[in-house]
Amino acid sequence: MSKLLDVYRREWPRVAAVQAMVLGGASLLAGRKNQTSLRALAVMNGMTMCAHQYEEYVDPGYFPGMVNVAIFKSDQPYNYPYNPSSAMCANIFFRWLYIPPMLFPEKKWLGLPPALLGIFQGVAHTTVMPKLAKAKYPYSPGALTSTLLHIPIGITYIRAARKQGGISRGDWVKSAGVMAGFLVFGVAAPNLALRNRNNPYRFSERQMGAYAPGEDSSADGTDAPDNGAIPRQ
Repeated sequence: MSKLLDVYRREWPRVAAVQAMVLGGASLLAGRKNQTSLRALAVMNGMTMCAHQYEEYVDPGYFPGMVNVAIFKSDQPYNYPYNPSSAMCANIFFRWLYIPPMLFPEKKWLGLPPALLGIFQGVAHTTVMPKLAKAKYPYSPGALTSTLLHIPIGITYIRAARKQGGISRGDWVKSAGVMAGFLVFGVAAPNLALRNRNNPYRFSERQMGAYAPGEDSSADGTDAPDNGAIPRQ
């Protein structure tokens, strides 16, 4: 079981890419007789999140380095406070947020949170992150997918929801509750619970990018395997 978890910890962005393809095909098959624009947009948004995570962690992939250095000012950026375990757990919650509106497209309060989150991602990756990083890299991994896909899909979803019966005050209130719960349990909790300076897992050199410190931070000074355990003395 631990070996399987290690593989998933290293490969979850690639699993997400395959999941995106499965979501697209399954949605078209399941909804071929009663496909709605809201369900189609929800599926597109979910697929975009999978692509977005691939952009952040694989190609170009240096989002973890940007987070630990630019946001947290970490002196141990390979594995603290953000690390492969917290990244894996948090991003599982990110993907789960996109599933309910696919299953229940008539519940607009389930579709609004991921639509709004995608728009926020666009702002964060194009404006907030580069500013915090002080232009060490002028580009934040995730900016391309969030700008070209998340933002237009999110705006289109809100417009479509308004045309299909409107968005009630109750929808907005419930959406706010979903978003708050997601931020607490899906983002804050995994990162707080799994932050540990002795965490045995670390991000790869590629995932650090230009944010990697001058010297390797593993225990014995040798290169550690990508997203694997730090070698012990």
